[in-house]
Amino acid sequence: MLDVHREVLPNGFLLILSPDTSSSDDVKLTRALHRASRSDKPAILVDFSLVNTISEETTELLLAYAFLLHAQDRRLILCHVPQPVQHHFIYLDAASQPLLVPSLLDAIQEIDFEAGRSHIYYEPSPN
Repeated sequence: MLDVHREVLPNGFLLILSPDTSSSDDVKLTRALHRASRSDKPAILVDFSLVNTISEETTELLLAYAFLLHAQDRRLILCHVPQPVQHHFIYLDAASQPLLVPSLLDAIQEIDFEAGRSHIYYEPSPN
């Protein structure tokens, strides 16, 4: 049902979903999410710009990884989520909710902002 293209970014892992008629399940996405979650990157970005809909199984898989990554102080960021499935992701508790952003640029800005916040150190004044 879905093909997955993977790209390693400086502060994240990008997974671009595209339609695949030769596969009837979400094995490729499961493998890609598993590999990305094993990296030390603070975020996994999933781009839906090439797909119009996703299955219930895909939705459940993404929600499980959002919860897993949240427990590790990491993020699952979804961009270009098809309108008909957005409601599956927005009315959840904070621990289960992936971040939805309108574009890939917004997703990259979000992980860069988070990476910048984690590198701010407190320096005591020299008094």
